[in-house]
Amino acid sequence: MILLQIAGGMLLALLLWTMLKLTLRAALWTIGFAMIVAFLFPGIALLLGGLVFVAVSLLATLGLLVLLSAFRS
Repeated sequence: MILLQIAGGMLLALLLWTMLKLTLRAALWTIGFAMIVAFLFPGIALLLGGLVFVAVSLLATLGLLVLLSAFRS
């Protein structure tokens, strides 16, 4: 039973690390893309800000659900 919990913890840590890496990579690409688009079309900055806010909230919700699923019995 203990080994199963250790293996589950390792898998959860791997999943969280992968999600963090993907989130950071996506955030950097989004910031770069937003800077280019904001330079070309200055009025679209509000739209991009809203889309980034939605993306961050979706990722935060996904992370919370992953953490909560670890404590479900």
